[in-house]
Amino acid sequence: MLLPGAAHAQFADTFDTLNPAWTTDRYAPAAFQTVSFDNDNRLQITIDQTGSSANRPAPTYTAPFFNTQGDQRPVGIVGGWSLNAQVYVSATFDTTSGQLVQTDLWAHTDTTPSTGDYAIFGLTNASPTDPLNPNATDRSFHFQVFDGTATDPTSWFDAGLPTDFSFNAWHTLGETYNGTTVEYLLDGVMVYSDPASDGSSLQTAFLEAYNFGQTDANGLNSYSVYWDNAVADAVIPEPASFALALGLAALGLVWTQRQMFRRVA
Repeated sequence: MLLPGAAHAQFADTFDTLNPAWTTDRYAPAAFQTVSFDNDNRLQITIDQTGSSANRPAPTYTAPFFNTQGDQRPVGIVGGWSLNAQVYVSATFDTTSGQLVQTDLWAHTDTTPSTGDYAIFGLTNASPTDPLNPNATDRSFHFQVFDGTATDPTSWFDAGLPTDFSFNAWHTLGETYNGTTVEYLLDGVMVYSDPASDGSSLQTAFLEAYNFGQTDANGLNSYSVYWDNAVADAVIPEPASFALALGLAALGLVWTQRQMFRRVA
């Protein structure tokens, strides 16, 4: 029997090895590979100057579109879905003057490449008003959700930090479609929800990082992020008829117990 709201994994990637289903999206980062980190095999995404706009082949790849660098893999879930992955948040990201960092978990909804919505949830230490400026005065480390309808001029919603947040630790980012909205969960707690008319079905998952093309007096433009345990689930909602059947079964059980009690008495 399928329980209400049951989830069934479409894929569960522990990155013990790199599954060939992962292929380059937009532009290849300096590394998208399995490495040993924090006592296990993890996915490492490395960004460096070789992939900056100044060093990418012109004119095809110099546009800002190709600053987003990572891989994607097909999912193929029809209906309700959830996508989760763990990211390691290094204390080195907690800087307002050092290396700019951004990495995200993406989901492309619907069933064809030209349709659907994108759910994007990640972390950064860039300025919310001037994200490409490493010297911006309002830089801070935070989690963020992309929402094209948000009032923020960059379309990013600042999800802040959990009250019990710690650096040098793994944190779970989750995205799930509940039938009307995409919900974004940080360590199991919903931090944002976004109405999604095209949110049903999950065709592709992405793990991305951003190449800021940053060069400063210290030659900064190199960082690595680590991901693990990426899981895409098909979520089966509770049908009204199923809920009714459960209710009737419960009532029947109560009636039977009462009859048995009367006979015994």
